[in-house]
Amino acid sequence: MTRITFRALALAFGLCLVLANAKALALGSDHPTGQPITGSTNWPAGLERLVNVTNRIHGYFINQADSYFYAGSQAQFADFLKDFSRLESASPRRLIVHTGVGEAKSPWSKEGRPCDWQLYTCPKGWHNLGKLSLDPKSTPEERRKAVQEPGYVVELHFWKGGTIALDQIQIPPGVVVVHER
Repeated sequence: MTRITFRALALAFGLCLVLANAKALALGSDHPTGQPITGSTNWPAGLERLVNVTNRIHGYFINQADSYFYAGSQAQFADFLKDFSRLESASPRRLIVHTGVGEAKSPWSKEGRPCDWQLYTCPKGWHNLGKLSLDPKSTPEERRKAVQEPGYVVELHFWKGGTIALDQIQIPPGVVVVHER
């Protein structure tokens, strides 16, 4: 009996250690390049088409957050941006402009490859919970409310250091441009 009690105690202690470490709760993997990705039933209308354009060069997910990377021409980005502006139930639609050249790379990869833009998607509840989990002052009630918010966060990241001239592309209505510093 003592041996079983000790094993149960050791198992409970080990489980507590795993659960205390937030990174241990993360699940992630790469999306296969060149294969279609089937969207969740609650994705905004039009998102599955954007995710699966033919110039997607990489993608990965961590829990409910997905990142997709693309390389392409100015015309391809302009078309992507128009489709991005038409996504339903994804607001605000932010185009975040970065300096330098983008890198298509999973957090666990040692090497990446250059990319022109990235599409980030995440259910609002998960996105909110991720931000609040970094705030030591957040309360359990705040986290409970945040995780229940419906809708999706969809952001488009663009790097100015590539071959696409953003100043020559018309930004569609409904897209908010944010310059990252």
